Formats: sequence, C-alpha cells, structure tokens
Amino acid sequence: MARFQCFKTDGSGVRWRLLGGNNRVLGVSVRGHTDHSSAVKELDALRDVGDDARLEFERSLAGQWWWQLSISDVPVARSAQGFARKIDADLAAKRFIRRVGEASLDSSVMVFQPGHRGRTTNVVN
Repeated sequence: MARFQCFKTDGSGVRWRLLGGNNRVLGVSVRGHTDHSSAVKELDALRDVGDDARLEFERSLAGQWWWQLSISDVPVARSAQGFARKIDADLAAKRFIRRVGEASLDSSVMVFQPGHRGRTTNVVN
C-alpha cells in the first residue's frame, strides 16, 4: 500500500514524498513548507486533482528524463530520480498518479540530519 511521508532536512522546511508498497520513492514535493499542516494541505489538493493537472517531461544535461506534475500551472510534484528513457519516466509518472488516490498519510515527520546515517521521528498531533 502506498503512503505519504513528510520529512525535514537541513533548512528546506517540511517536504513530502510518496512511497510505494515496497518503500521505493515514487515522487517528491517540489518545494518545502513551513510546517506539517501546510504539507498536508498540498497533499489534499494533489488528491483532488482533476483536469487542472499537467504532466511535463524534461531531459537533463546528463541525459536523464525527469517528470514534473503541475496543478493550475504551479509545480507540485516531481520524480525522485532520473530515467534513461522518456517512456520509463512516463510510466513512473502514471504510477505516481495512480497511487496518490489510495495512499495513506504517516502522522509523523521524519528528520534527516546531514552527515548522519539514519533518521529521527517527530510525532505530529
């Protein structure tokens, strides 16, 4: 079962990522949020997305393909990794979109500390 996980890193604010049933990252937020509730509001908007969503693909200088999902011309989600072929990026984006509606939400915020392996957990009430 897919799930959304919110996390913090060094100064980027609270971000989210969508994890597949195998814990692989299917997509991540484009920007950081000031707090957990702001990130959850964006997730709610993402779940309610309709015809306003636009999927775009970009090829990096290194030759990797990346996808980005925008809602009303505002970038919301992007691929967590690059793909060697555009068709693979397209399949990954469609997998992300399918999993968004069924994904649960972790109530905690993971904290990833630079220079340390592992993480700590902050529970959000």
